[in-house]
Amino acid sequence: MLTKNHAQEGLSRAYIQALSSAARIWSSMKDEFDYGFDGQFDLIARVEVDPASGKQNLVKAGYTVDFQLKCSKDWKIVGDDVLWRMNSKAYNKLAGRGRGAVPAILILMCLPENEDGWMDFSEDALVLRKCCYYTTVTGPMRENENSKHQVRFPRSNLLNVASLTSILNKNRERMDAAFSTFGE
Repeated sequence: MLTKNHAQEGLSRAYIQALSSAARIWSSMKDEFDYGFDGQFDLIARVEVDPASGKQNLVKAGYTVDFQLKCSKDWKIVGDDVLWRMNSKAYNKLAGRGRGAVPAILILMCLPENEDGWMDFSEDALVLRKCCYYTTVTGPMRENENSKHQVRFPRSNLLNVASLTSILNKNRERMDAAFSTFGE
């Protein structure tokens, strides 16, 4: 039987796959050796069609955003925030990135406490409960990597099609602005 942790990871990966498909953006999730980052998102720059075969070839835009994906039932809502405690070692992988690095977001899938409420299957729908929130971590790094650090996810940072597309578009604007002055 699959462990509860692996089941949670599978559900969070399914959420990301469904979301990126709905947003029609490119996503990639690593199977192993993720070095603290579970995957990347990117916009699609264009669709090229091979005239001989008619096969579509999607071309990534090159404005990737890395993500670290977590899933938990141990979160709580306090006012306008979702609070969750994460290992400082994982936190430091996000906090330790340089300003010029590829941007990274932390994604938390919040599951209901009761495992029976995580999903519903019917002839009409597949329902995955509850949702994902995202935030950025900018530091400072934690000295004791064996401790836990509380992270705040604004409830307004619900990860959905609009917010994911906005994150990627803002990154494109940021990179375009940085490189427009680079050559001057």
